[in-house]
Amino acid sequence: MDVNIDYRKRVERIVEEMSARGIDLLLATRGKSVTYIGGAFIPWRSVVLVSRDGYVGLNTLLMDAERVKDDSWLDNVVGCGPLPGMELWEVTLRQIREHGWDKGVIGVELGHSPRMIAGYLFATEYEFLKENLPEARLVNALEVVDRATYVKDPEEIKLLRQAAAIADAAQQRVKELLEVGMTEQEIAGIGEMAMRELGSEFHWPVTGSSEIASGYRTWYPLGGCTPPTDKIVQPGENLLVDLHPTYRRYYSDLSHNYILGKPSMDQRRLAEAYLRTAELLISSLKAGSTVGEVWQMVFDEVSELGYAQYTLPAFGHGIGVIGHEWYPAVINSDEFRDLVLEENVVEVAALVMNVPGVGGMRLECVVRVTPGGGEMLNTTPLELTVLDV
Repeated sequence: MDVNIDYRKRVERIVEEMSARGIDLLLATRGKSVTYIGGAFIPWRSVVLVSRDGYVGLNTLLMDAERVKDDSWLDNVVGCGPLPGMELWEVTLRQIREHGWDKGVIGVELGHSPRMIAGYLFATEYEFLKENLPEARLVNALEVVDRATYVKDPEEIKLLRQAAAIADAAQQRVKELLEVGMTEQEIAGIGEMAMRELGSEFHWPVTGSSEIASGYRTWYPLGGCTPPTDKIVQPGENLLVDLHPTYRRYYSDLSHNYILGKPSMDQRRLAEAYLRTAELLISSLKAGSTVGEVWQMVFDEVSELGYAQYTLPAFGHGIGVIGHEWYPAVINSDEFRDLVLEENVVEVAALVMNVPGVGGMRLECVVRVTPGGGEMLNTTPLELTVLDV
């Protein structure tokens, strides 16, 4: 696919955010920041340096530095390793001093996350910088990259559409080959093979790569991580298939629901409530609405339908490059409640409705915010698929 990313334009946007906050140097460590700025697959603990005058450099693991340099647009890629004078923060400190940034305002990415690998600055790293840069002022700069990546460029949306198409095609392959008697792991293998064949380069592993759950594993209270197991799919069970391809470092996230055989009355009621709520959620992702307004609208709907106690009270999360899967989340929190959705923000619309003893259903699909409501980048139907067995 012919898509050219203007990385210098990205840097200019980041520098604008830095300037607005009086930051002279950004030390970015989060996965989303390193990937967005570096333009390569960078799985190791790394630091991207961006100065207000436009310097950009990357410090990464020594054994991978040449490969990263080859894949990245950056010329300033330095390998670091467990050798005297070559440790990541020793190298970074030396660069800061050599460029004269040691008396300025330095932005770092401080925070916490429920995800194991987020990339926030470690406490030991923060203390090292404070001790060795006594004349610098360290400030939290999370908003710099968060705001710079909030609204997607046309080129990014094109890549997100391709990633979404890979997810759709893989779901179709699963549907064609799905049978009672398969294990969850077999189903994951079908989806993952299809995604690889179609160009997915990385099945992001936050939740164990592909998530497949059947029967009682679909109705864990309020959802959860469902990596595939050797459980055998049985007639009459709910099945959820949640696939996570990556195309040119851009994620997709698509969950679809099945019942193998004739649904019970309770399963049908759940499916109808789920579909009604999912459609409302997607239509409510409208430019000019706040995250809090969207959340309240969806929560009111599941409450009216009588499923609030069975529904995870979180209805979406951000998506973009590798590592970007949170900002902004559609949750009822001070962090996001008043954030205004803008055109070309891209979210994963998410809905988890699990009724113990009946079944669980999960929506995750990629949605572009427009003035008229959400545009699904995925084409897989929201409706439950019932398979004859």
